[in-house]
Amino acid sequence: MSRRFFDDQPFTQDQPVALGVGPSHHIAKVLRMNPGDELTLFNGQGGEWSAVLESVGKKSVTARPLAFHERDRTAPVPVTLGLPLIKGDRMDYALQKATELGVAAIRVLDTERTEVRLKGERAVKKADHWWQVVISACEQCGLNRPPALDGPLPLKDFLADAGGLALIAHPGEAPLGAAALRDATAVTLLTGPEGGFSDPELAAARAAGFLPFALGERVLRAETAPVALLASLWAGRLLL
Repeated sequence: MSRRFFDDQPFTQDQPVALGVGPSHHIAKVLRMNPGDELTLFNGQGGEWSAVLESVGKKSVTARPLAFHERDRTAPVPVTLGLPLIKGDRMDYALQKATELGVAAIRVLDTERTEVRLKGERAVKKADHWWQVVISACEQCGLNRPPALDGPLPLKDFLADAGGLALIAHPGEAPLGAAALRDATAVTLLTGPEGGFSDPELAAARAAGFLPFALGERVLRAETAPVALLASLWAGRLLL
């Protein structure tokens, strides 16, 4: 299987294209690939291109797209994940694994007990970093349509925009039966922050139509919960 690279630009068969700074650096400086090496290109619009490297320079890389393949690998039931901010590298882990597990959208949230606050330039830099984490996960797992990524945004805004079967994970609730997922055409999944949801937040989620549930009797870490819950949802639907 050839190396996969994301580049947000259109591709045309047999038309050489200069790749962007990110993939060019990875190809030339990190992987030290050579002209003639095969690779796969995708731009997030669906499908992927088999391609070959034509030139590898210090500052630029040129590839020739050879053939387009209709391979989206998206899940048939779209899942939107509400992910409260998590400290440090654990946020990267949650974003990476959620992407690998096929979510359609990730909305980063500010909640009452969120232990991280981002504003201004710091928020912009973090958003750029998170996007690169998502793209790297897509390159690794074969997903050709990266999940939409936005936030941080207030929890109340996320609750107001939720669609499909809306679920909120909270310790102490009853398990979610497979029957609840059987007819779902879209799922919104909300997992908790490091300090857990407050009582008013839980009440607001219920009022917005969210169904509380728990996965077993253990309390999962904020970065573990979305991974375990997404895997359980897919296993229940046999969709992955």
